[in-house]
Amino acid sequence: MLEIAGAIKLAVAGLALTWIIAIAAMPKRSLLHLTWAVFCTGLTAVMLREVFGGALGPAAPLVIIAGCGTCSVFWLVARALFRTHTVIGPAELMLVAGIFAPTVIDQAVLSPLMPSAVEAAYFPAVAGGLDGFQTLLSSTVLVLAFWEGLRGWSSRLTVNERRLRLLYLSTFGLGVSTCVMLLDHGNAPLPAELMAGIQAACALAILVVMSGAIRYRAAHPLVPETQTRAAGPASEDDRALGHRVRDILAREHLYLDPDLKVAGLARRLHEPDYRISRAITAGLGEPNFNRLINRYRIDHAMEQLHAPASADLSILEIALDSGFASIGPFNRAFKDVTGQTPRAFRAAGRDAPPGLAAE
Repeated sequence: MLEIAGAIKLAVAGLALTWIIAIAAMPKRSLLHLTWAVFCTGLTAVMLREVFGGALGPAAPLVIIAGCGTCSVFWLVARALFRTHTVIGPAELMLVAGIFAPTVIDQAVLSPLMPSAVEAAYFPAVAGGLDGFQTLLSSTVLVLAFWEGLRGWSSRLTVNERRLRLLYLSTFGLGVSTCVMLLDHGNAPLPAELMAGIQAACALAILVVMSGAIRYRAAHPLVPETQTRAAGPASEDDRALGHRVRDILAREHLYLDPDLKVAGLARRLHEPDYRISRAITAGLGEPNFNRLINRYRIDHAMEQLHAPASADLSILEIALDSGFASIGPFNRAFKDVTGQTPRAFRAAGRDAPPGLAAE
């Protein structure tokens, strides 16, 4: 079992190292990629320390310190994954630094260059206090990392976005509760070999799920919160104009025009562009114009895919008929909203769900 656990840990280190190299080679890196690279560095260090232990020699102190970049930095990764505007300021850096500090001090005191009198004065009272402080901060960031997956949850999230968050919460929650609560602090009556295997499996599961989440977010960035917040509180005029927008879209099927823009809708309603945009974000609570129009288009496509009269139409023909200019954006938008490809949705043969555009 120890050999299997060691092999899994080396696989985890290899995958994490691959991410580090890939991110370093990127011409442009987001904050999500940078924090993920730091986390992968910490995870690699933890895996190598657990596999090789004392064989690391002089590099051991650095590997131990680098290993602190797991739970602390994972919180920053979660912030970047689920927030549209993530700022790492002094408060976040101080919290992360507080987790690193006790380990850095421990390794400095244990250094052969440090006088023995310093080590004697440091242990055990000071060391115990710092370790308790580190445990408190580590537990705090683990709770904060879990909270990031819950923050911003709403019915407006797409099916795939909700699935991403549920997968994140379940994997992270199960991994942390198993490794930290049961194995590290629970004095679980399990053989050491089995505990090592469980810890390795949890690390691999979290790394694999988060790797998929990073790739998903790169292809499906969140809509900036400022697009809805900047409009401020909705006025009665905003709500009234929002109802006019919905009415003309539903009545005249303007969304079927692939070239429809805010300016075109504004001309039809004889209103300035900015008022239409504000009516959509503040009055209707939609993220932006494109998301609103795509909801109508996907709703139309869903009806077509299950309509007997459209049985002979291809997916491309339905996409074009629904207002999309090409098949690629249609497939991505359809799956993002419904969680299925258009082909799978058609094959299911069930009744279409309630209209998305009217939600």
